[in-house]
Amino acid sequence: MYVLLNCSTLVKGGALQAAVAFIGTALTKGDHIKWYFVMSPNVAAELQGAGRMPQSQQMSVIKESPARSNRSRKTLQALVKAVKPDLVFTFFGPAYADIEILHLCGVADGWVTHGDQWAWRTVRSPVEATKLLGTILYKALMFRRADAWVTESVTAKTGLVRRLRIPEENITVVPNNCADQYIRSEAIAERPSLYGTLNILCLSAYYKHKNLEIIPAVAKELQIRCPGRQVKFVLTLPAESSGLKKILSQAAALGVDDRIVNVGPVPVSRGPELYQTCHMLFLPSVLETFSANYPEAMAMGLPIVTTNLRFARDVCGAAGAYFEPMNARDAAHTIGRLCEDEGLWKSLVAEGKRILRLLPNQEMKYELYRNCIEDLYYRFNNQGKPFRRNDQAEPLNH
Repeated sequence: MYVLLNCSTLVKGGALQAAVAFIGTALTKGDHIKWYFVMSPNVAAELQGAGRMPQSQQMSVIKESPARSNRSRKTLQALVKAVKPDLVFTFFGPAYADIEILHLCGVADGWVTHGDQWAWRTVRSPVEATKLLGTILYKALMFRRADAWVTESVTAKTGLVRRLRIPEENITVVPNNCADQYIRSEAIAERPSLYGTLNILCLSAYYKHKNLEIIPAVAKELQIRCPGRQVKFVLTLPAESSGLKKILSQAAALGVDDRIVNVGPVPVSRGPELYQTCHMLFLPSVLETFSANYPEAMAMGLPIVTTNLRFARDVCGAAGAYFEPMNARDAAHTIGRLCEDEGLWKSLVAEGKRILRLLPNQEMKYELYRNCIEDLYYRFNNQGKPFRRNDQAEPLNH
């Protein structure tokens, strides 16, 4: 079977990491699938840095995302026609281009599938809300043009069925996990003493729904609650990022700028090194499908402090210490309580290790994705005709 893997829209964040890990695994497999990779420059750079670059005849790089460029959409369409695969697998969509052959599409856009009141509270103006709603509806229409779908969580699958009216039997859930280098790495960090510096990792690209702007307020509340405790929030944002400038400005206004450290974007291959310098993961996001940060922290032995929302509890369960979304005081209280309670700290780490063992590793994920591809391909061929295209399906439910 000849499959074109489309990763042309992935530029940052967990989706980029998951795609890089999948391609690395696909390159080592000796099964019956022959791959052709279409990728963004960011995916190519990560693969190059990890020493996992496909051979030149196996790949193409589309310089600008099809999400923003009509020329790139036409380039993707031309590649599909030239390569003539049996099936296109868009790792995380939408593809934005018309894929005229069998198309499996990954869905990891929480705004489309399950964005709720907490996510919408990060939208600051009616104009911004109108633009975002338009984007969501456009993406939803693009998603529905595939033939089958794969998500990382039951929450996202439920959203596809309820909001996009996609038949449940055409959606498969393949849970996410961290990259193999986290599993292989040694967890060095331990619970610091009351007098040691507490390094709190906030490993994230900048998106509104990540709610990183809460960090200065949490740092201030921690300063009030634990005046003798040295705390550093470790961020991974580009130095020129407008989001970082906003965070640093708020921190300066609150007198906690010395508690914010930005190390810049970290390559996927160097992620474990960063975890080894920190003691705790702090993820104040109000919208995720399945953040790889959670299993990464579990693998590296860091307790997790995150929002008390369904997407977080579905993944972390008893391995998370939860706080009310957007409540800086409650977040600081949760961090402080965790630092003071050695038993709680150890139980979170131990539970994280247990949950991690239940998640599919990269080899297992590859097999699950391959099963999706084969199931779609053989169902299609046994029917002798394509599935009903979902641009003819029932109306959207937003």
